Amino acid sequence: MGAGYRARMQPYAPVPSGVPRWVAPTLVSLAGVWAVAVTAIGQSVAWVVAEVLVITGYDRPGAYWPGLTVATALVSGAPAGLAWLLVKRPVIAGVARSWTLAAACAALIGLVRIVPWSAGDTAVAALEALVALVLAVLVGRFRMGQEPSGTRIVGLGTALATATGLIVLLPWWWVGALGSPLDAAAAVVAALALGVLVSRLRRTGPVRVPVGGPVAGLVLDALVVAVPLTLLAGAYGAPGAQLLLLAVLPAACLLVACANPARRWADALLVAVAAFGPLALVDAEEISLLLIPDDVPRWATIGTGSSAWLALVVGAIVALVLTLRARRAPHPTPRPEATPPEPAPPEAAAAAGRAAVRGRVVVGALVVALVVASAAVWLGPGQSGFHGDRLFVVLKSQANVTAAANTETGLVARRSAVHRVLVEHARRTQAPLLDALRSHDADPTSYYLVNAIEVDDTPLIRAVLASRDDVATTQPNPELRPIPDEGSPDAQNVPAPTSTPTNLTAINAPDVWGDGIDGRGIVVGFSDSGVDATHPTLRAGYRGGADSWYDPWYRTTSPNDANGHGTHTAATAVGKQVGVAPGASWVGCANLARPLGNPAYYLGCLQFMLAPFPAGGDPFTDGDPTRAADVLSNSWGCPELEGCAAGTLEPAVEALSAAGIFVVAAAGNTGPRCRTITDPIGRYDSAFTVGAVDDNRKIASFSSRGPVPGDADAKPDLVAPGVDVLSAWPGGGYAQLSGTSMATPHVAGVVALIWQAVPTLRGDVTRTAAILRATAQEISLDADDEACGDSARNVVGAGEVDAAAAVALARQTPPAPR
Repeated sequence: MGAGYRARMQPYAPVPSGVPRWVAPTLVSLAGVWAVAVTAIGQSVAWVVAEVLVITGYDRPGAYWPGLTVATALVSGAPAGLAWLLVKRPVIAGVARSWTLAAACAALIGLVRIVPWSAGDTAVAALEALVALVLAVLVGRFRMGQEPSGTRIVGLGTALATATGLIVLLPWWWVGALGSPLDAAAAVVAALALGVLVSRLRRTGPVRVPVGGPVAGLVLDALVVAVPLTLLAGAYGAPGAQLLLLAVLPAACLLVACANPARRWADALLVAVAAFGPLALVDAEEISLLLIPDDVPRWATIGTGSSAWLALVVGAIVALVLTLRARRAPHPTPRPEATPPEPAPPEAAAAAGRAAVRGRVVVGALVVALVVASAAVWLGPGQSGFHGDRLFVVLKSQANVTAAANTETGLVARRSAVHRVLVEHARRTQAPLLDALRSHDADPTSYYLVNAIEVDDTPLIRAVLASRDDVATTQPNPELRPIPDEGSPDAQNVPAPTSTPTNLTAINAPDVWGDGIDGRGIVVGFSDSGVDATHPTLRAGYRGGADSWYDPWYRTTSPNDANGHGTHTAATAVGKQVGVAPGASWVGCANLARPLGNPAYYLGCLQFMLAPFPAGGDPFTDGDPTRAADVLSNSWGCPELEGCAAGTLEPAVEALSAAGIFVVAAAGNTGPRCRTITDPIGRYDSAFTVGAVDDNRKIASFSSRGPVPGDADAKPDLVAPGVDVLSAWPGGGYAQLSGTSMATPHVAGVVALIWQAVPTLRGDVTRTAAILRATAQEISLDADDEACGDSARNVVGAGEVDAAAAVALARQTPPAPR
């Protein structure tokens, strides 16, 4: 490094008397450490808190994310801002200025998070890109100045910098999946905008810190640029994506420092390519505790770790090569300024030109090879194609099935009439909207149990739907993106039962079996993660045929369960040895083949239960209501996170009840607070909602409570055993699980017992519900249990279900007049 370079970059500035020269760099360094620590810890803790709020049923304020992001950015950048004001040494003040501006940009970008997730990934990414580009223009006014000649290394050119970014991006083509084409395009723009902003911020301070030799200098350059990379990573992307960016971008700081400052697009493209993976190949909403341990978060962690590791390794290799070249490069002999440089010989100039061409060809070939390798990974072991979210559109006009249900006296005729009214109404009222949607290639899917349509999510389709008078609501219909391996249920070591499990004796189910009542002739439907039909407890009960299984996720043609939850709940209702009604038949549907569903999956399964159809069949034309399930066990809820508003699925449950199908639903696991029965379908009056108690008939702390806002009836309706319930597990094993999910199938099984014992009650939902409530075993609240809505009924309902008492009362009930 020449003396002239040092003089231009760091002119003499007097140091105040009594203040050592090391004080200013030390304080600024501490400001950088503070900025990185506050951003990384603050954003991570904020994400954990937000996830816990969702899981425990608390409402997260709309200003939560923008407020916390702005506050984190300002707090993290405050020490650097103070240093910028106080420090007089140009280089150190330039570093502090760069960090301060980065914190200010992070705060302004964080305001974009006030846009709700329901606005769509495309809109959020496009807005974020616009803000970043505007900030890049403004930040350009603070540019420190042109990097002088004589720097210690030349650095990577644009093509080589892009190549290193492609290496960092490579793992994401395997573990990630793109959203819609528009989502991907918006992510490209957002990543480029982020790269441009980082490049501009880098030039607001010293791009090359004039300290030490090539190695020490590069390390210092990397540490300087790591701070703005961290600050921007914490604020960029939808909540969830920032966790991935916080690992990948700071890890690329050495690569960014190696980029040639004279090539303005070198560092911008490097950052953009590295950021594209977290921004485009993972849906931020899927970085959720709800999906841990084996779903998207696991693979996102693998992608993030691999990408960060590659950034560190490639950065070290590049830095080593550059420093070795810098040391081997000949140092020009200073000549008097009046003496012009001698022109190079023609042969030397030609050789240099040929070498430059060869270098460009090699670098170009490297970039092409990396692009081809990325495409090969994406198309091979990766998740190729586009997997964007969709929209769930509910029409204003919903069918009235009351008249049809009341006209028919026979159960089969009533179900057929309800089905016919629903289908005809949907066809008639959806026709104009379907024509409009098809003209815009929206790929619509129609539903009739709720008069609704599922369509692609694009700004154009949103505009079309917003302009129509026949649309009641337009809600997100999120779809989980594919992952490399969805795994299998965890192995369970619980031994098979050798006697009747205590949860069955607690509800007196064995007393009914002694009378020959085991649910025979009744069909119970399960909408859950699936069912292992090969399990010994469930194999004999499967109804079979082409219309007893429906999988809207993967279109499989036979029952299966990659999660275990569905097998456990199904066996509790109808399994041999472990089930309430071991003689009942069952049919299944996978609405939660992975841990998060959406309104379309839930509705599709409910439709299937009313009118089953063969695999690949059309629910409108191939559905057969004469094959409907009698009782439905639903151990799931559809929260706003999955796209359900409070009333989204209510018409479906009401229509099923009108068709004589008894709908049982879990209360949820967000207790012990009151008013936590909030999600469809357990919140509906037309669903029979079940809470959980333990073996001592004490309400489970996790069991959700009522009252439900706006509903007159107390919720839950009943409680049932839901703590450490022993039941089947895929692969022939057994497991003990807790939750209102485990309590729900107990009630479904008792309904099957009642309807076998008294066939005239089959399909009579109202009187069966009254019998269940009237015969419930009394449950008293302990001193530490709070009554909700001034009533214990909103905690324990009518009490714990009693199979023997319910069957006995049902036998004494006279037939309903028609």
